[in-house]
Amino acid sequence: MDLTTPTTVTCHDCGLTQTLPQMPVGTKAVCSRCGSVLFQKTHDTTQRTLALSLTGLILFAIANAYPFLSMQVEGRIQETTLITGIVWLFTNNMQGLSVLVMGTSIVIPLLQLLALVYILTPIQYGKLAPKTGVIYRAVRHLMPWSMMEVFLLGILVSMIKLGKMATIIPGTAMWAYAALIPVLIAAFAGLNPHDIWKRLPLRDDCDYEGMHTQPATCHSCSLVSEIPEMHHTSCPRCGAALHLRKPNSFQRTTALVIAAIVLYLPANMLPITVTEVFGSAQADTIMSGVIYFMFSGSWHIALVIFIASILIPLLKLITLVYLLISVKFRHQWKPETRTRMYRLTEAVGRWSMVDVYVVTVLVALVQLDPFAAIKAGPGAVYFAAVVVITMFAAESFDPRLIWDQKEN
Repeated sequence: MDLTTPTTVTCHDCGLTQTLPQMPVGTKAVCSRCGSVLFQKTHDTTQRTLALSLTGLILFAIANAYPFLSMQVEGRIQETTLITGIVWLFTNNMQGLSVLVMGTSIVIPLLQLLALVYILTPIQYGKLAPKTGVIYRAVRHLMPWSMMEVFLLGILVSMIKLGKMATIIPGTAMWAYAALIPVLIAAFAGLNPHDIWKRLPLRDDCDYEGMHTQPATCHSCSLVSEIPEMHHTSCPRCGAALHLRKPNSFQRTTALVIAAIVLYLPANMLPITVTEVFGSAQADTIMSGVIYFMFSGSWHIALVIFIASILIPLLKLITLVYLLISVKFRHQWKPETRTRMYRLTEAVGRWSMVDVYVVTVLVALVQLDPFAAIKAGPGAVYFAAVVVITMFAAESFDPRLIWDQKEN
């Protein structure tokens, strides 16, 4: 067996421990029970990812240094930068929403790029940066919260909505931001995590002689190691906490799902934007925005908003409720199918943020006092809370609970 290939891996979705065969470069191993990817054998990917990360930092600097969008209406020009809408939200008593938008669209992508450069640069010289394991672990945990592509979709929706009443001019920053998205995606998609984990030394202070131990898999670096029962310990490679199951997974997920259900109604009933034109105000909910696009000829945009902002959150809640019920009452119906349902739920939830980003762009562009202005409504806050809470709920749910009854 190649020393750079782990001999034993445990599936994070179903908990089955398996022994890997000898693998040639360019192949991947999938779980024999649930079908999730266990390991990919590649050539070293760190150099290519470092080049992409440096390119991303250059594009990020351009995206924040130049105008982002401009709106021209009746000879008046409203110019914005990437953070104009974020600042408006912060100064208009929506600090939480402002921090969420700034974090998911600017701060987290920047931290990811900086972390990759910090980690990968010393590797090219055969060295390890201090705290490599901790930093890379944090980078991987933040991946679902980097939503640049969702933000770009929100920009496109906003441009189509405003394009019927004004001329929208993309700035240099928008082109740089659009180019940054595939660069960041390629950097993470092309990086094999094992290329970093295999370089980390194992801690040698894990002496459990005389104690009854059992194998546990690190949820971060996938290292399988022996841990004592009823004893808190950490991964000897990356330092993450080791546990056989996510602690209090069922209880935490249940609480989060209930909170999301409670917030789902005001998120869809309260106005998400308030448009003021010559002193008269019009409040729009998410559904009224869908209807507006449908009857204005942009049925494809109406479909995108309906799926992302209404259908996905609702289906996500229904799926999580069903998974919790199936675990509680020990259903044995097709655990493979339920695991796929969980994976899909975890993957698509972030796209519901598109309406929050649409609001951010609209409030940045349409501030043409005293003629017209668009303000964020209370529905935007509730809706953002639903998206965030359902993402936390999916993250806290342990899919291995689905398979426990089958194993028993």
